[in-house]
Amino acid sequence: MTVNNPQATLIGTMAIFLWSVLALFTTQASLVPPLLLLTLTFGVASLLFFLVYLIKGELRTSWKKTPIRAILMGGLGFYFYHFCYFYAFQHAPPVEAGLIAYLWPLLIVLMAGMAKGNTLSWTHLVGAMIAFLGTGIMLQSKGQSIDIDSSNLHWTGYAAAFACAFIWSSYSVANRRFQAVPSSAVLWYCIMTTLLAGASHLALETPQWSFPLTTWIAILGLGLGPVGVAFFCWDFGVKKGNLSLLGVLSYTAPALSTAWLGLFTDAQLSTGQIIACLLITAGALFASLMPRLNLKNKKIPLDSKKTEGI
Repeated sequence: MTVNNPQATLIGTMAIFLWSVLALFTTQASLVPPLLLLTLTFGVASLLFFLVYLIKGELRTSWKKTPIRAILMGGLGFYFYHFCYFYAFQHAPPVEAGLIAYLWPLLIVLMAGMAKGNTLSWTHLVGAMIAFLGTGIMLQSKGQSIDIDSSNLHWTGYAAAFACAFIWSSYSVANRRFQAVPSSAVLWYCIMTTLLAGASHLALETPQWSFPLTTWIAILGLGLGPVGVAFFCWDFGVKKGNLSLLGVLSYTAPALSTAWLGLFTDAQLSTGQIIACLLITAGALFASLMPRLNLKNKKIPLDSKKTEGI
């Protein structure tokens, strides 16, 4: 299958929808320590992928075609992103944490623009400023309504959410270099993440297994959807599909995620949060769409050499 294949782009879009419910499921599993939650959800995903590829008879082929450096990049990327994500949602209000974490589509556009052979448009920079302005408004409006101790606790969650955005955008852009690696390699990424998380949990957290049924349902939902099938869809999409279009479509995720939280949790959306959501989405869309509207003469070349892009 060739790069920019429409079918691959559609499959990648499915990941965006699944990730829009990641925040909702994560809030439902808030009683689970982050490393244990990471272990359980990726354990479910690993079992799912193992059974699928075992039935398809692709386990041996997948292992042979997946270089160790790809497994390391995928496993570490999954591990650190989701640890920061789960930590952020347990140490900051879910709406704010989700909006900050969903800066990653904008960062993909910026990172792709700064890659060799590509150009960074002034509209990328303006879009970034709009999105970060929205983030600042959100944090400022929230900070005025909480006490000092709570604010300090929330800032650790905010920092973890920012780390999420940088980790996932870096992984998505770097993963473009492994186009020859089959998407079944996600199995090995998930297994590595499960092992790392399990060892970290035993070393750093107090083991506990007594959770309500709703929490176990959320864990299962995370493992099958946002932490399971979504990764196969995204891996396939960014390697074979239209990465720029996927980046644009990803900007719907913050709004969808915020909407799910507002509809299915007791989170009350403030005016600042709604404005922040609109600004982050608008800034990302501006950064990605405006360069297509006859603005080629305004681009700032970063590297004049014609090299292979991401």
